[in-house]
Amino acid sequence: MWSLSLPVLSYLLLCFVFSPSASPFSFVAMQDRHFRHGKHYRQLPLSPAIGRSIATARYSFLPNDRGNERAQDTNFPNNGDDPNDQVTMQSRRRMASFIVAGYLTSGVVTHHLKHAFAANANAAMIDTPASIGAADHPVVIIGGGGRTGMAVAEAVADPGLGNMHAITLSRSGRDPFQIVKLPEATKKHLKHRDEPFDVREPEEAISASLRALSPSVVVYAASASRQGGNAFEVDDVGVEKVALACKDLGAIFVLISALAVDRPDSKSYQITNTLGGNYQGIMDAKYNGEAKTRKIFSSGKSDYVILRPGVLLNGKTTTGPVGLELNQGDTIGGGLSRDELAGIVVGAIQSRALARAIKPQKKGEGITVEVYRKSTAQTLEKKFLSLSGNELTVDASKVSSSSTTTLYRELFTSAKVD
Repeated sequence: MWSLSLPVLSYLLLCFVFSPSASPFSFVAMQDRHFRHGKHYRQLPLSPAIGRSIATARYSFLPNDRGNERAQDTNFPNNGDDPNDQVTMQSRRRMASFIVAGYLTSGVVTHHLKHAFAANANAAMIDTPASIGAADHPVVIIGGGGRTGMAVAEAVADPGLGNMHAITLSRSGRDPFQIVKLPEATKKHLKHRDEPFDVREPEEAISASLRALSPSVVVYAASASRQGGNAFEVDDVGVEKVALACKDLGAIFVLISALAVDRPDSKSYQITNTLGGNYQGIMDAKYNGEAKTRKIFSSGKSDYVILRPGVLLNGKTTTGPVGLELNQGDTIGGGLSRDELAGIVVGAIQSRALARAIKPQKKGEGITVEVYRKSTAQTLEKKFLSLSGNELTVDASKVSSSSTTTLYRELFTSAKVD
């Protein structure tokens, strides 16, 4: 009789000695909640640079219900700032450690309770994988001098969004943010490499330049331009060179491509592909760049994400990730702003980092998605259905005053690997 009651008693004792704010684990998914100074933060359940203490800021477009925050905080009055509170917390933890250690080793705790402890221990381990976007392993942005590259750099370095260290590379070597005012906290995470970086350079030179930066992620935001090379040089061969370097370095490769590359009969493909000049054949080149990326990463342990944005619209988002949609199959597209695309880049990095943390891979994986605003969605060709069945969106019910930047990452939750 007594032996049957011990598991129950141990569980009740654990509930008593652990206050919610002191507990390093919980049976009800409370381990990632912290309450500090009356504000509610949630850490990401991964932690490359992303998880390097991301007590994230809220989206500016989300509602700010401070009354609800205070109401929540009254349920967890001990925030650990008072020295007496800290002593009490440490004492409770030591007491619980003795109890847990004794019961786990004695065989008294039931199989289900052991499983609960093991599950939470594994969750805690996910918070400290190999660093992504750390100062010594930054996110390197190729094409960082363009408007898209600058938007990506700002999003990656923003403590309220990517919270990662970033280095921009430009063909001219000029710092694109030299005359652009950024918040001080963002500027601390953002650097520029003064030496020119041109994807038309030999493969050995590109590989050496990237190796010197030791990137954990490389974002390819370059594309053909009037002064920067033609489509074949930049969107095809240039992509191949950088992808090979990323594979050798074990860096995540994020390629910004374009909608409709798989639909040569669509108007989008035909119009864009015949722009002339350095842009002539750009859709053919982007198709080749994607195909080479998949082939390169089919072996090895590094990952890639191919993003296919539609028309890049002026202005900034008013809805954030809730107004966006990912798709797979290249049948539906639309437009979005550069800051929305930049948020998607951050979400892609976080998604790959989380996948690595949860399940170390024997070989690399790749994801290809189309990106657009839901309000602009339309079929690329008349033969396609307006609903592909592959739509990936954020559940609107998750948007609240306590929502964090994980929403961009959650867009990738159900994405299928290539």
